[in-house]
Amino acid sequence: MKSIKFFFACVLALTFVACSNAESDSFEDNSSSFESMISLYGIQTATTDSKVGDVPSVTAEEMASVLEALRQNGNTVRNCESETSEGYYGTGSDRKEVKMTAEYQARTRSGAFVEQFALCVSLNFNIDKDAVYYIGTTYSSSTDLFNWQGYGASLSTTAEGSSVFSSTSYLYFRVSDQNNCLVKVPVNFKGNYNFKNNQGTYSFTLSKAAN
Repeated sequence: MKSIKFFFACVLALTFVACSNAESDSFEDNSSSFESMISLYGIQTATTDSKVGDVPSVTAEEMASVLEALRQNGNTVRNCESETSEGYYGTGSDRKEVKMTAEYQARTRSGAFVEQFALCVSLNFNIDKDAVYYIGTTYSSSTDLFNWQGYGASLSTTAEGSSVFSSTSYLYFRVSDQNNCLVKVPVNFKGNYNFKNNQGTYSFTLSKAAN
């Protein structure tokens, strides 16, 4: 009888050790996978900022699905859209909005659909006769997976008369299965627009991929 009890005690002990090892291996695998993501996508530690607001909580896999969609489409060049409001609010000048929107599908490594999301940058200008005045940039996103924060844009004019613009914005994620840590990922935005022919192009690229 004692030998039977001893046998069951050994079985339970071995089962506990096996489960503990499995949990330890799983934790190490998750940590290793997250470290790889940091290197691949240029993920940075972030601090709480009132401008960022409430950041949605996602898993590391969901975050990776967003970043991979951006990485794979980093070389995609899109055409600008524009809208002109004549005699803006009785000022005698026109208001032109140059809008640049990019839509993506976030999918896991196995191909499972997570969410369709979009990034949009709007450059706003006042046009008074032949003079063009930059008055601000608006960043907006359509998603429940992250917050997007941008700070203005850098503009210059080429010899041909086109306006060239660029900026670095940040996607903010709160990663639930990594101790609920807050991280940010820099995204480069660049493009050009010719006010004479009302044409331009733009692209969004992960900063890590652009280096």
